[in-house]
Amino acid sequence: MAEYLFDGRVLKRRSGQREGELDGNIVRAWNREQVGVIEGTTIKDAQGRKVLDVDGKKIKDETGKKIATIEDVRKVVEGEAGVPLVALWYFFVWK
Repeated sequence: MAEYLFDGRVLKRRSGQREGELDGNIVRAWNREQVGVIEGTTIKDAQGRKVLDVDGKKIKDETGKKIATIEDVRKVVEGEAGVPLVALWYFFVWK
């Protein structure tokens, strides 16, 4: 069973504690602070630096090194697979 739940907009712990959310293409923390931005298949941090790239089922860091797969993320976060799920996983679970 996954430890986190993602409903397409909000990421919560299984206990119900809110971790982060999507506001359009902006990733925000529980306190509404911007922590990242989604631009297509690229995920950038709040300063605009590229941190991840989703290449099919592989998740690569800024140097192009594979750090995980979509399946790895879905083991920890229950929700529809895609770039938004990966972005919230990166900022609130993996990091």
